[in-house]
Amino acid sequence: MKTRRLSVLVALLILAFGMLGSAAVAQGDVVIVNWWTEDYIDLDQINETLVNPFNAEHPGIQLVITPQTELNNTLRTALASGEAPDILQTPGASFIAEFLKSGLIYDLSAAAAEFGWEEKLLPWAYQSGILEGGLYSIPLTYESMILLYNKTVFEANGWTVPTNLAEFEAVAEAALAAGINPLTYGNVGWQPTNEHLVGIYLNNVAGPENVYKALIGEKSWTDPEFAEAISLLKTHIADNGWFGGSLETYFSLGWDDFWAELSNGQAAMMMIGTWGFRGANEFFDESGQVWDWAPLPVFSENAGAYNYELATGSTLSVNAETANPDAVITVLDWLMSDPARVLTIASGYGYGEFMIPLAFTAEDFPADADPRIVRFFADFAAVTGEGRVGYTTWTFWPADPNVHLWEAVEKVWFDELSVEDYLAEHQALWEQARADGATLPIPAR
Repeated sequence: MKTRRLSVLVALLILAFGMLGSAAVAQGDVVIVNWWTEDYIDLDQINETLVNPFNAEHPGIQLVITPQTELNNTLRTALASGEAPDILQTPGASFIAEFLKSGLIYDLSAAAAEFGWEEKLLPWAYQSGILEGGLYSIPLTYESMILLYNKTVFEANGWTVPTNLAEFEAVAEAALAAGINPLTYGNVGWQPTNEHLVGIYLNNVAGPENVYKALIGEKSWTDPEFAEAISLLKTHIADNGWFGGSLETYFSLGWDDFWAELSNGQAAMMMIGTWGFRGANEFFDESGQVWDWAPLPVFSENAGAYNYELATGSTLSVNAETANPDAVITVLDWLMSDPARVLTIASGYGYGEFMIPLAFTAEDFPADADPRIVRFFADFAAVTGEGRVGYTTWTFWPADPNVHLWEAVEKVWFDELSVEDYLAEHQALWEQARADGATLPIPAR
């Protein structure tokens, strides 16, 4: 706690002198680089594994990472007032397009060429940061959607982890019969959680090939396979109430709540991103039960073999108004230059945060790394290397269609909007985004 108090004191002193604003500020021969991050980050851990090692190796640069409540909203306000930090952390590539239109993001193309970032990052992850011919973001985390389940509950009931729709629905019905919620999840604290589920059903009902064609404009979102996907999600979450027991419950559960349900055996499964590894370790350690994960079940023949949705989680960009872009670029290059260093930083979050998408192998992981998590990253590399990839909405959807996707789907769930009208609205927003040149790069299949 002493380290945390000192770190907070340093941040407060910097703020008092007006140096948490838009530019890195030099103090004598030292350049201060400010980076705001999410407030759930353990400041002691991030200082120990990231900030202090960087500062020790770069005596001319002082990196300061400061957690912020509601980072995305705080960052928007700070950018509008010219008080944003040097390093901009956002929830995903689709958010960058919004800031880029206002000229708020620094083009990193020259730095990427100088330091070989395209060779360091996974190809699809590098491409996800390219907009309007320039590189404007670097993924801070890469992730995919998976099925997390309570292994203790599954073994006690003799259930097999589902791989297709029939098996999935059979486990759900068996769970209900046993007085257990089939799934748990909720969107308290982060309404866009809705899009996690929409994306899962689009990729695993309509199938990633059809999703890809819609993303590049070769199909319409009003096509029957997409209507089937949204209808099946509505059946599971609204009509059947499989997520937490009812649709109303879904809207009342936050992070602590749905993890408590899963880890205590009140729920059998959870569809979540790999950031959930952090919660799995924390909550299951407390409950004494055992968790495991599996690829998401495939819900139709359109989806083919199981796939992993490609996703950047948080992204890092450089404030266009920074006074010292070279110092900020030094920070970014340092983060991307050592797989072992990245894994050391990410280990504090179950490899679910600060997991920069480098070309990791199983051998890169520490010997004491959780084998379940290592298994994911190894399988992710193998499966995506075969081209079996899906597409997350927050990485590949433009801003306006992305917001509509997760916001308007609630009307569908409450029977205030038909599936057909929902998809028609969505298609119209995509057409407008194409007309405005606001679409994001889509890696070729």
